[in-house]
Amino acid sequence: MKRWWLSSIVSLCVLAVPTVACAQMDPYFTAINVPVPQDTLMLMALPDFQVARTGPDFVTGMGMIEYGITPRWTAGVMGEGQKIGGLPLTYGGLRINTYARVFPHDRLFHFTLYGEYEDLNQAALYKMEVSGFGGEDLVGPLSLARRTPARTFEQRAIAYHDWGRIDVTANFISETDLDAPHDNSFGYAVGLFRQPRWTGMTVMPGMSPPPAWSPTRLGYGLEMIGALGNTGQFGIDWHREQAYLGPVFSYTLAPHWSLHVAPAFGLSAVSDPFMFRVGVGYSIDHVARRIARSF
Repeated sequence: MKRWWLSSIVSLCVLAVPTVACAQMDPYFTAINVPVPQDTLMLMALPDFQVARTGPDFVTGMGMIEYGITPRWTAGVMGEGQKIGGLPLTYGGLRINTYARVFPHDRLFHFTLYGEYEDLNQAALYKMEVSGFGGEDLVGPLSLARRTPARTFEQRAIAYHDWGRIDVTANFISETDLDAPHDNSFGYAVGLFRQPRWTGMTVMPGMSPPPAWSPTRLGYGLEMIGALGNTGQFGIDWHREQAYLGPVFSYTLAPHWSLHVAPAFGLSAVSDPFMFRVGVGYSIDHVARRIARSF
């Protein structure tokens, strides 16, 4: 099975050649914005360095594959792991997601519903979201944590809009514990971003891209994520909930490649003090057509 997945990904990458249009990785790390364009495959590598609130610092990493099934419907799979200082590299689990824009002709804000099954263990530390109360540092033995399941079902209500190159998005997050006692914990993610002038979206034959270090390739903005309690107590409690704020930057490396960087700072006593987040995205458009032509 592992060889089949590897062969499939390599085949898709070989088929990827410059074309008229291509997709860009979402500029945010936690907030979700627009669906992936139809018949486009997005491959993402997302390593993070995190200064721990308690205990040794750690590095987390996630690999993500998303595919645009229709112009409004996207599905994906994510795998994650982490390396805590002084401890071995550890597998954190698997996530399977899907999200769809509900109304095709909404005007002011585009409304999207998101669902994600998280088959994780208690050693998983990648901050795809934060919710509930308290921090997320590993306090127990790693050998026990990685054998203890932490299965949840995440739901999001997403509203976003683009004004030219300005993007704004707001995500309300609810996580349902699939193991006892089946409680819900809540969180949020909001972002404001100015897209780069050149994103590689309109690469026409004979058109020269800007210089490699051109400011037209740079995008920038802000992202904030935080928790909102649980079913027992909903709302903002700065002393007991995680919250992070920081700038986000993107750089269009090439028509199919983008680099994203985000330093984020903890705002509460239970937050990790600092995270340095990195993302590299690679897009392959017209996937089904390319596969059909290869046979």
